[in-house]
Amino acid sequence: MMLLVDAGNTRIKWRIVAERVLLASGSLPGAQVAELEAQWRSYGLTRAVLSCVASAAIQACLAEMLARLGVAAHWLHPERLNYGIHNLYDTPGQLGADRYAALIAAARLKLGHSVVVSVGTATTVDMLSMNHEFLGGVIIPGPDLMRAALLNGTGQIENRMRARDASPFHDAARAAPDLQAWPRDTDTAVAMGIGLAQAGAVQAVCERMPCTPDQPLWLILTGGARGALRDWLTIHPHGGAQVQLVEIEDLVLEGLAWVALELASLECGALEQSEQEGSNQA
Repeated sequence: MMLLVDAGNTRIKWRIVAERVLLASGSLPGAQVAELEAQWRSYGLTRAVLSCVASAAIQACLAEMLARLGVAAHWLHPERLNYGIHNLYDTPGQLGADRYAALIAAARLKLGHSVVVSVGTATTVDMLSMNHEFLGGVIIPGPDLMRAALLNGTGQIENRMRARDASPFHDAARAAPDLQAWPRDTDTAVAMGIGLAQAGAVQAVCERMPCTPDQPLWLILTGGARGALRDWLTIHPHGGAQVQLVEIEDLVLEGLAWVALELASLECGALEQSEQEGSNQA
């Protein structure tokens, strides 16, 4: 059985699969990483594929835990050309492992020109060409991080919002965004500002995609806070292309599953070659 782990900035998500069949899954805050050993122990795991953008301490804890469980760990590291992705980053290894895994999954969908938007602690907006070239992308604070920055970095806004027990961004923003209306209270002003900032980043990236009217632009939305952004998107790509929206809850874990399958295939191929060489020598 294979363990897939997405250790993000805030939470750790995991799946246990056998031949692409989901057997178990879970999610918990990174601070509770030590609890995972007891949850995984009963499954008789042999392999793990991991993406980690969490702290070095959490990565070390996961590594030690897997070693105690006797699980061989493969940590995903971005490369120039692998898993069907041509990574055009100036320094390929600087790309986050989570973004890399999401791009791998997006490429396997074989949709065409795509913009992969992951909304969580941070929001990432990445461009993937129809030839599976990672053209680049942007990183901005996620909705809740933007809101926290306003609360912690201002005086009057903080006081007015907390005094009124303001809702989190994704509740206020999803109430019914009316981009033609003027915000006339602090909660709405903050929610609309965050929504427009998030959507504006997506719009700006979409405008840079090399689309034509006969080639749709696929907008792939993922991440735990994606619902905060969905209703704010009014995308008008360059070239007049139509936009097709796809939502996938855990694109990173989907990408790790494809990596696991490819590693298993390579291992089987190496084993068959070894057996063939042994047969020839006999």
